[in-house]
Amino acid sequence: MDVLIIQTAFAGDLVLTTPLMQACADTLPDAVIDVLCIPSTAGLLKNHPMLREVIAYDKRGGERMASVMRMLSRRSYDICLTPHRSMRSAILARSSRARVRVSFDRSAGGPLHTHRVVYDRKAHEVRRNLSLLTALGISPHPDTPPRLYPSEDDAMQVREIIGRLGGRPVVCLAPGSVWPTKRWTEHGFADLASALLSTHSVVLLGGADDRVLCSRIVARVEDARCISLAGELSYLASAALLREADALVSNDSAPVHIASAVSTPVVEIFGATSPAFGFTPFAVPHRIVELEGLPCKPCGIHGSIRCPEGHFSCMKDLSVEKVYGALMELLRSTRER
Repeated sequence: MDVLIIQTAFAGDLVLTTPLMQACADTLPDAVIDVLCIPSTAGLLKNHPMLREVIAYDKRGGERMASVMRMLSRRSYDICLTPHRSMRSAILARSSRARVRVSFDRSAGGPLHTHRVVYDRKAHEVRRNLSLLTALGISPHPDTPPRLYPSEDDAMQVREIIGRLGGRPVVCLAPGSVWPTKRWTEHGFADLASALLSTHSVVLLGGADDRVLCSRIVARVEDARCISLAGELSYLASAALLREADALVSNDSAPVHIASAVSTPVVEIFGATSPAFGFTPFAVPHRIVELEGLPCKPCGIHGSIRCPEGHFSCMKDLSVEKVYGALMELLRSTRER
């Protein structure tokens, strides 16, 4: 039985789809599973033991959709599961010629799917994705965790990094986000890093777009025990580093889910968005930090370029003491387990 999973959204969305991959392997024992994603996220699935192939489709880079459709149609899949809710994904699902094509009732291109599952706004994204299997009469375990599979080379690279930091325990910080209104302040992260240096080394993580931001934070801290590796590590090397860290402090962005996929405790900071949307850490010890009582919050499902109200209080007024306190409480609780 050939199964195709289509998830062409951001890195965090793909990580949160890995429980669906695992559940397919667990409940469809003869399944051969392929995943269609975008090139920038495909590296997340390297070494994944449940997958036959990761198909990278550059939907924004000029690759013709028609050629991908022809390729999918030649494969003749039996089942296509599509967590991504766009019209493009619906068209790709139809081109797979799968007899069973499942997406959500809020997905675009409804008639292009054979089955539609209720999109539960109150559920965690992991459980929403797993619910697609109910269309097949399958009830997957609702707590199937996300999983990534760093290589031994990734682990070796991380051991060298930790060695350069003197072998001290590490806390990772992820100050970036595609959306500015999802970012806690630069000085907030810098002050948090400084407060941690008495007990931990601090490593800032992110993509190439986060290099400048992370470099500015490191410059504010002015301590060799605080470094930036933004843009220098692959997704799986970042996962390997997070696996060795005591905790991650991150905005509402992909590093939260990468940390969950390697069982690392997380403090997640919410500004424009809300934990109610279902993108919190999963199956790991965690704390949520946000400024409560703002009538304008949340202001969007994805965040935005600037605060619609012009004051950005949700992040500017969120104190270092509140974030640091949540992290210390989390670290204490994990030591006591």
